[in-house]
Amino acid sequence: MHILVDGRHLSRAHLSGVGEYTVQLLGALFHIDHHNDYTLLTSGSREPDLQSMIASDRFKHVHVRIPNKLLNARMSLLEHPTLNWHVKTPVDLLFLPNLNIAPLPTDIPTVMTVHDLSWQLFPEFYSKRMLAWHKACRPEKLMHQAAALITPSQATKQDVLRATGRNAEEIYVIPHGVDTLFSPRMEARDHGVRSRLALPKRFVLFVGTLEPRKNLLALIDGIERYRANTRDDLHLVLVGAWGWKSRELKKKLWKRETKRWVHHRGYVDKKDLPAVYRSAQALTWPSIYEGFGLPVLEAMASGTPVITSHTSSLPELTGPAAIHVDPYNSEDIRSALEQLMGSNTLREQLSRDGVEHSKTFNWSQAAKQTLDCFEQRINQAL
Repeated sequence: MHILVDGRHLSRAHLSGVGEYTVQLLGALFHIDHHNDYTLLTSGSREPDLQSMIASDRFKHVHVRIPNKLLNARMSLLEHPTLNWHVKTPVDLLFLPNLNIAPLPTDIPTVMTVHDLSWQLFPEFYSKRMLAWHKACRPEKLMHQAAALITPSQATKQDVLRATGRNAEEIYVIPHGVDTLFSPRMEARDHGVRSRLALPKRFVLFVGTLEPRKNLLALIDGIERYRANTRDDLHLVLVGAWGWKSRELKKKLWKRETKRWVHHRGYVDKKDLPAVYRSAQALTWPSIYEGFGLPVLEAMASGTPVITSHTSSLPELTGPAAIHVDPYNSEDIRSALEQLMGSNTLREQLSRDGVEHSKTFNWSQAAKQTLDCFEQRINQAL
């Protein structure tokens, strides 16, 4: 079986959450699958070094050196060429790890991962440019054409079922894994990371793209109320790149009363992230909507207590190993912080429970379930 993987999103300078999903899943697939051939298709002016991302020589890399804007415009307007056209050997299955502008062949089964439906359920969180890009992808058509869909959570599966009317048996729930890099074991280099990133003595942490859906204004307000109520000089560290519609957040961070205790550290190299998690008092992640929430899983695996939302997939992801809050209510965030910071016993319990719960998520299991999906769809197409 020859599987073509759309890896065009891997051409970015820094991997997004979807990029991390793709790299980790493919690495695990190549480790367990000794029968099938894989080709990864990328495009753009910059050719990614996939061999450095994925420690395997069990795939062929085809790079189309055409600027993505030009290629996307052509595929969007003409619906040509289909992705398999760029590969000169027959393809048995096409895998889309992410939503993209992708004309699909009618004679080859496609499996597509739908990470969430945020652009459809919460369009107010997106810029006009991002909404235009999603429209150009024709997601409803892709979800209808695909032989099977993969979602990372039951919550997202239910969203997709409501949006598409697909048969439930054609939607596979395959949770993400967590990199073994994340563990609660302190290392000597942790101190060096803290010093290099100038991390404050006591802080709570947010990791992810700084965009409206992550609800950071409410988080800052909740921490501000906690600080006023307890006189605790607790700081907030934001790790992640600026996203769209971030003007209000930037204005908040520039204010004198917040800039002293809110610190934006931008993109942090993955190898340094475990030390950042382990240094934090807690991960505070009151996102409005998530299809999965990989930073929450990474924090739990690192032994960091988690405060997160009671919405979408997040209670499903954490189980009882986190404190859940109403993300729309800053008072709820304040109360959760007082509860957590006021009890060493609770922090230790959530740390232990989080580590144990995170062990139920691994990329090897995700790869086996994904391979089963591929094989079922190929057999059905024969």
